[in-house]
Amino acid sequence: MQDALDAYLTQIGASANTRGAYAADLRQLRLFLLSVDIVSWQAVTSDHLVAYLLRLREQNYAATSIARKLAAMKSFFHWLRQQVEMPADPTQKLVVPRSEREMPQPISTENIDSLLESIQDETPMKLRDRAMLQLLYSTGMRVTEIVSLNTEQIDLGESVVRDVGQIGARHRQRSLPLDGLCAHVLAEYLEAGRPGLIHDGTESALFVNHHGDRLTRQGFWLIVKTYARAAGCADVTPHTLRHSFALNLLAHGTELHTVKELLGHASISTTQMYRGRPNSRKTPVSV
Repeated sequence: MQDALDAYLTQIGASANTRGAYAADLRQLRLFLLSVDIVSWQAVTSDHLVAYLLRLREQNYAATSIARKLAAMKSFFHWLRQQVEMPADPTQKLVVPRSEREMPQPISTENIDSLLESIQDETPMKLRDRAMLQLLYSTGMRVTEIVSLNTEQIDLGESVVRDVGQIGARHRQRSLPLDGLCAHVLAEYLEAGRPGLIHDGTESALFVNHHGDRLTRQGFWLIVKTYARAAGCADVTPHTLRHSFALNLLAHGTELHTVKELLGHASISTTQMYRGRPNSRKTPVSV
């Protein structure tokens, strides 16, 4: 991968400053891709690149910096397609991720059911994936909170997830109830799924990857997108599931303050967004 970057940087007709900025941006992208087990440029998809842009936004990069990194990506992949055979240009429909203040489109109960029911196999990976998606939709947790969970936080006897979030963080720590279905799929995963994935008996993470290490939020995001596409719900992301969870509660008469506590919002004004109309503007790539 580095050889292709070096070749590109020597061939582009740009100023020294632009080449230097593109070099730093593309090497940062390469390190991200390696972290999610992508070892060739031909294997990169738009989902990988959107996950990378999401990571940049979460790290509080300025919009101008993200736009520049996206420009570097577009330029590089356009050049790469002229040099080697590639199935498609993964940047063709890519746009800078939306701000969280722009509410994603909620998804219907039928589409959520279709998404969850599409995970039928009883392999350890499938049991993990079903448990993660059911937990996300049943509790409205943030992806960061789900991948940060440890096994001891799951109390199946009391049907609750304890100590969600970080003490002292902007998002307050809380306990969340589990409905019967969610508790059932978590029990299946803990009994028959997770033991087949972990390699180190000291690993505390609830959800682990195929290496037996704690799953990353980027890995989780890609898992959701894979199942969503297979179920014909390509616009589904982890945040649309959280959004749908909140709207479902409000539609069934749950008080706004209770929704605020379940979502872990520090201010009621943040929760008020869920009372507004979802943004109907469509973008080429939903994140």
